Amino acid sequence: MKINSAIPVLNFTSKEQNINAEKQQKPKQEKKYVDPLTSWPLRGLGYTNDVGIAINELAPSAARLFWIPALMYFGADIYDKYKNKGDKYKPNPERACSQAVFQACASIIFPAIFGHMGMSAFSHIDKLRGEKLSTNAKEQTMRFIKSHTALHEVLEEGRDREETLKKFNETFDKLYKAHQKNYKNKNLLVKVYDNLLANSKLGAIANSDKETLKQYAKTQFLGILDNCKDTEVAKNVIDKKIFRLKAWKSLGAFTAIILAAQPVDHFVEHIVKKFVRPQMAKIVNPRTNQMNDIKMEKFGQSKTEEKSQKIG
Repeated sequence: MKINSAIPVLNFTSKEQNINAEKQQKPKQEKKYVDPLTSWPLRGLGYTNDVGIAINELAPSAARLFWIPALMYFGADIYDKYKNKGDKYKPNPERACSQAVFQACASIIFPAIFGHMGMSAFSHIDKLRGEKLSTNAKEQTMRFIKSHTALHEVLEEGRDREETLKKFNETFDKLYKAHQKNYKNKNLLVKVYDNLLANSKLGAIANSDKETLKQYAKTQFLGILDNCKDTEVAKNVIDKKIFRLKAWKSLGAFTAIILAAQPVDHFVEHIVKKFVRPQMAKIVNPRTNQMNDIKMEKFGQSKTEEKSQKIG
C-alpha cells in the first residue's frame, strides 16, 4: 500500500520562477516628460523682461537689454511647441499659435500693465507718510528744482538769498498753475490712464495740495542753497534724491508683478483653453472641420433614411 503525505511538497524553485516571470512581464514605467524650457535655469530667462519693466524707471537702457533674453526664450518656447508634442516630434501650428497668445498675454502684456499699476499704487501710498505727497509729485518737484537751479544759477556767489527764494516761489506758482490748467482740460479716460498706468505724469502736481507741495519744494530748495557749493554738486544731490524716489516705485512694480504672476498664468491658460484653441482649430484646420461637417451630414441622412424605412 502506497502512503501519500497529506502535506504538499513546497516547490520553492517554481515560485521563484513565477516571480521572476512576473517581473519580466511587468512593463517598465516610462519617465514623465519634463519640458526643459519650463525647468530652471532656462525658465528664468522668461522672467528677465519682468525685471526690465520694474527697473525701467531707474535705468531705461539696462531695462531694454533685459528684454533680449526674454524674447529669445519666448521665441524658442513657441517654436518648440510647434515642432514637438512633449518629447515626440509632431509639428502643429495650432499648438504654436496658442502658445504665442499665452506668452504674449502672460509674459508681456499683463506684466507690463501690473508693473505700471504697482508703480502708481506705491506712488499714491507715499501720501500716507512723511510729507503727505505722492512719489511722482515729489519727483517732478525735484526735477523742477534741478532745472531752476541750473537755469537761474542760484548758487553763484553774491546772489541775494531772499531775492533768490522769491524768484523760486514765483516760478513754482507758475508751474503749479500750468499743470492744473493742463490737467483740467483732459478727458476722463486720459485721467484714468494717467493714474493707473502712466505713473501720474500729468496729474501728480495738479492733484497735490498747493501749499503742501510748495512747502516741500521750498524746504528742498533751501537745503540745496545751504548745502551745495555749486550747480554740479546740487545736480548730484538732486539726482540721488530722484533715484531713491524711483527705487520706491520700482519696488512697487516688483511687488505687483510677483503677486499677479500666478493668477495671471491661470487666467490666461483658461482663456487660451476656452476661446483661443477652438478658434485656432477652425482657422488652422478648416479642411478637417469641413470633412467632419460632411460626415455629420451623411450620418444624419442615413439615420433619417433608416427611420423612414422602419416606418414604411
